[in-house]
Amino acid sequence: MVVPEGGRGDIWQLSVPLRRVRQGIAAAATVLVVLVVLAGIQAATLPRVVAHDQLVGENLALKARLDEVDRRIADLQPLVERVRTYDEQLRAMEAREALPGFGPLDAEDMEARQAWIDGIVSSPLVHGGAQNPDADVEAHVAALEEDLRALSPGLEDYQDLLAQFDGLQAALPKLWPVDGVLTSPFGYRHSPFGRRWKMHTGLDLGAPYGAPIYATADGLVTFADWDSGHGRTVVVDHGHEVTTRYCHASRFVVGQGDLVAAGDVIALVGSTGMSTGPHLHFELLLEGEKVDPLEYLP
Repeated sequence: MVVPEGGRGDIWQLSVPLRRVRQGIAAAATVLVVLVVLAGIQAATLPRVVAHDQLVGENLALKARLDEVDRRIADLQPLVERVRTYDEQLRAMEAREALPGFGPLDAEDMEARQAWIDGIVSSPLVHGGAQNPDADVEAHVAALEEDLRALSPGLEDYQDLLAQFDGLQAALPKLWPVDGVLTSPFGYRHSPFGRRWKMHTGLDLGAPYGAPIYATADGLVTFADWDSGHGRTVVVDHGHEVTTRYCHASRFVVGQGDLVAAGDVIALVGSTGMSTGPHLHFELLLEGEKVDPLEYLP
């Protein structure tokens, strides 16, 4: 309360109860403590908040990189599937031993291509995408992408090669041309005419006179006539630069221009031309060159 001091009207004295003073001091102290505690909490949690924000930012960046790598792998998936198909066809040809030693690919080339394809189709990125987008994985994806992009223009050529192999396999001998006995192999021998060394360019297969002579594969008869030295001769073009010749026949069963299938009777065994007895002289020509038929007969 406010009262006059000493009865003088112009002099006043402020009088406040002690209890209120204490309450004010306590409230001020409480507020101060709360402010200090809040400041301490903020100071303690601020680094965590900053670290959390940084971690969220890094996770978002990593997710973006993962998404980009997976997108790139998904874009490459059609090419990968084509490579897988090519790989399966190559392995199928290898299982059929479709490497005759000539044609669009030789054994060494086949092995090199197979090793290259194995590296692509076995890549974990091809199977499961990117799991950890570190620098190595991204570099791997880039290398895979580069390989597949480089391969893409040549895939049609590779398919053509596979088609050539299939056709080549169909053209090569599937059966022996006569049921007989091998009497003279391919290679140099003493000629029965003159006893001098001479190259024998086919197989001599002894068989009874009149025994059937079979086409060894599907083809077109391009010659069925008398050939000097070889007597009655049938020539069959099987395509893919594969040709067979059947010599010394006694009689023709087919004529020039006829289409024949593997196993068809095309002539009968004889001893025409320069011959010492009934037999079939059988020749196999690859790309115009006479080769040893034993390397290709089943």
